[in-house]
Amino acid sequence: MKKLGPIAGWLALATGLMALLSYILLPDLKNIPISLTVICFINAIYYFKTEGSNLKNNLSSRSALYGANTVFLTVVFLGILIFLNLLAFRHNKRWDYTEGGFFTLAPQTKKFIGNLPREVKLTAFFQTDSPEKIAFANLIAGYLTETDKIELHYVDPDKNPAVTKQYGITTYGAIILESGLKEVTVQNTTEENITNAFLRVTRDEQKVVYFLEGHGESQIKNSGNEGYSTAKKNLEKDGFIVKPLLLLQAGAIPQDTSVLVIPGPKKPFQDEEKKIIANYLNSGGSVFMLIDPKSSSGMESFLQEWGIALGEDIVIDPMSKLFGGDFAAPVVNQYTAHEITSDFVLATIFPIIRSVRGIPVEGITTTELLKTSANSWAESSFDSGTVSFDDGVDTKGPIPVASIAVKNLSPETEKGSKSPENNKSTQKATLLVVGDSDFPINRYTNFSGNGDFFLNSISWLAEEENLISIRPKERKNTPIQMTQFLGNAIFVTGIILFPGLIGVIGVRTWWRRRRL
Repeated sequence: MKKLGPIAGWLALATGLMALLSYILLPDLKNIPISLTVICFINAIYYFKTEGSNLKNNLSSRSALYGANTVFLTVVFLGILIFLNLLAFRHNKRWDYTEGGFFTLAPQTKKFIGNLPREVKLTAFFQTDSPEKIAFANLIAGYLTETDKIELHYVDPDKNPAVTKQYGITTYGAIILESGLKEVTVQNTTEENITNAFLRVTRDEQKVVYFLEGHGESQIKNSGNEGYSTAKKNLEKDGFIVKPLLLLQAGAIPQDTSVLVIPGPKKPFQDEEKKIIANYLNSGGSVFMLIDPKSSSGMESFLQEWGIALGEDIVIDPMSKLFGGDFAAPVVNQYTAHEITSDFVLATIFPIIRSVRGIPVEGITTTELLKTSANSWAESSFDSGTVSFDDGVDTKGPIPVASIAVKNLSPETEKGSKSPENNKSTQKATLLVVGDSDFPINRYTNFSGNGDFFLNSISWLAEEENLISIRPKERKNTPIQMTQFLGNAIFVTGIILFPGLIGVIGVRTWWRRRRL
């Protein structure tokens, strides 16, 4: 029986440790830690009963007292560490020692995130341990220190394809913010974009986007290849309310309109409709007009009054073959500097498009936003079925295919407008015209950057692109200018002198102890 005492003691320690680990790692399996604890107590009782006298003698020895002192000091040291860790956990604080405050959030971000109105679930799609994930983690850590209303989850698209497909994510580095019934996707995870996404997903106010109907336009309820149901769904994810509008039936553009979309009209507009649209613009409205080649909308003269000329042509680009496209489907991958295309790296593909140029009109500023490649041209004779560049007849590229017209409105102009349908506080009229209405339809909206360009355009027209403007921070490069003499001195001191001095001290100590 005496020989079994030490074995029982070791079993008590082993089962006690296993009970603690199972309680921490397997909290749902309560029977396992309870059973191990019972076994631990039985073995401990047996050990103390059989080895009690020996244990008492050992504990009263000098070595035991020294050991107890060591254990006591170790416990005190661990207690101090645990206490400091609890303090750090309850009073979380970050220090940014970079020269430009690279890891410090902007004041407007801190103010907004610190007062988030409700909980936000943030799902980040990054590859495990990728540099992009590390950079995002450093950035989002600043948000997490300002509020406890952010629920952060990381998803590796390669390891969790079902979740990635569920959210419709096609690229690494995207994040999804969800709050209530709203959902916002961010592709470029800068502080400005993330903060604006938090603002949009938690804001109760929703701006309204109307899609015009009645002229043969594709409809937002159409889920077929030619419909805009996907674009409608994506706009609703971004927090917009999307509605159809039959202009002649309504008699006016509703007062809650933030953006009026005219998606590829095939029949002529009546003069009364043009007058309503003009009054809407002159009252500070925003219009997004998509006009296809060979369109019978009759909007050419209307647009010329706003500084935009529609070309009676189609754009041909032989370079489109490199992207697997067609000659008549130009690919735009170089963008004019503008808020719509800021940080835009994806190409936009247009199935068939006409030229859209800016022309000088007093009081109106035009910007040619998208241009095709230098190898493209605007083909004027496209009825024959065969196309070729004819010098003096066709226009050599780059060809503008999307233009913006902005008219600054004086108070008198806005006040004198007969139909102030728009409730926006802006003092400008904004018109964006693209020479194609097919790029955002269900068939093509997921091609490359088509959907993103369409959504960016709507956001800019609705004055949502600059909710919070934050200047991006850059790492400052401050290299040390070192001379040859200084470099040699650092080498000798750090590599030879200090290690040699420590080695000499060690040898001297060893020699002195050897002689004792």
